[in-house]
Amino acid sequence: MTILVGYTASKESKAALQKAIRIARLTHEDLLVVNAGPGGEHKHDSMVTEDQQLELQALLDSTGLSAEFRQYARGRSTVDELKDVADEVQPSVVVIGLKRRGTFGRFVMGSVSDGLLKELDQPVLCVKENPAKPSSVVRDAPPEDIAAAPEPRALEEATDITEAPDGPDPARTDTGPRR
Repeated sequence: MTILVGYTASKESKAALQKAIRIARLTHEDLLVVNAGPGGEHKHDSMVTEDQQLELQALLDSTGLSAEFRQYARGRSTVDELKDVADEVQPSVVVIGLKRRGTFGRFVMGSVSDGLLKELDQPVLCVKENPAKPSSVVRDAPPEDIAAAPEPRALEEATDITEAPDGPDPARTDTGPRR
């Protein structure tokens, strides 16, 4: 399968890409990194420049993963472009960066991430860049030798989260939520 990453040159997108790389290493999936914007005579900050694209490609090459970069500037919205790519490749997850913006900021400026959350049929992982913690420091980082990482368990092998480790609580007779 493939992990789709919506990418701009922002700190949030870089954090999302780092998270997607970690997931791809653990799940042995391919990466597809997409940069999309209106294009044409409408130059937009979200479009990756040639220098940024070369830097990104060097990063992708250094991961050892099967990774591809695509850039779209066909006069369509970023949401429409990413939705079409997601429909094409049917990724296991779409990873996007999320800016910390209040309700008024989203109302005035709009939000690509809000549009993607509403429009995409695939699971979407939103990653926030944490200014208090440098991007290179990760608590749940896999071991340096990725071959030493445990294989991901299949969903069927996972324990049932509705039961306690010793079975259901015998003192509890109701089936509704606890309050």
